[in-house]
Amino acid sequence: MKIKDIVYLLVPPIFNILKNKLLNRNKQFAAKELVSTIGNISPTCDKLVVIGNGPSLNDSIKEQKNAIIANDCIVVNQFCKTDYYTEIKPKYYLLADPAYFCDIVNLTSGLKDIVLSLREKLVSKTTWDIYLIVPSSAERSEFLKAIKKNSFIHVYFYNTVNVVFPTSLQKKYESWDNNLISPPAQTCINTCVWLGIFLRYKKIYLIGADTTWIELLHVDQETNELYTIDSHFYGEKKVVLYADNEGKVPQKLHDELNCISRALSAYWDLKGYADYAGVKVFNASKYSLIDAFERKKNII
Repeated sequence: MKIKDIVYLLVPPIFNILKNKLLNRNKQFAAKELVSTIGNISPTCDKLVVIGNGPSLNDSIKEQKNAIIANDCIVVNQFCKTDYYTEIKPKYYLLADPAYFCDIVNLTSGLKDIVLSLREKLVSKTTWDIYLIVPSSAERSEFLKAIKKNSFIHVYFYNTVNVVFPTSLQKKYESWDNNLISPPAQTCINTCVWLGIFLRYKKIYLIGADTTWIELLHVDQETNELYTIDSHFYGEKKVVLYADNEGKVPQKLHDELNCISRALSAYWDLKGYADYAGVKVFNASKYSLIDAFERKKNII
């Protein structure tokens, strides 16, 4: 028998053994009888409001603050640094970016300041029970050790083993439903929508989900440096884009456009998941480039 024939015989069984081992690892994570897995969270109402940090959020809160406060809300990233945080008192806070959970010494000075200030504000300003939703890979991070100072913050993990073997849409949705594989996380709002569907809220409303990155990209005409105008409801600034957390590898325009494309594509995947689960997802943002969900002007 030739070597190539032996390889053809051995590779499929080895691959199947590896696949089964990894899937069992995922199942063990999802089946943990721990308060800290997201399967143990229970919604307290029918609606979830996903609050993005886009510039349009100011108008949405101004017009619909009562409706926002009346429902379960989830916020992301730097939201706790704003006055809205203590006004709305969200039920959930989601952090998906791995940079938050890296060793501080490995971050750029800019990222280090962001992470440390977020950590401090989250601990000092949270005076009500809140569920902090983070990837399972963050379990032993410095960040989580620091926020344990505040007993109001309850940490819940979603699975980020990142092993995906579904053979059909049905299998993929079943895997998402059982927290066996990671949800789309190209942007944290992707993960928020997945979480809302996973928890079986009847209606999910997006506000402040402008997703206008493609409109804000620029290439320096002298240096070819790629940068964006990082625009949020609390202000904007110029940010040079890098492919790594250490700020050593400049990002390429085509790679950044590919990331944006994947984020927008993920919303269409989530629309399919929502249909499968019988959950309605609406985009109630005042301005948004997300085209996957039905538009609504108000949270009703």
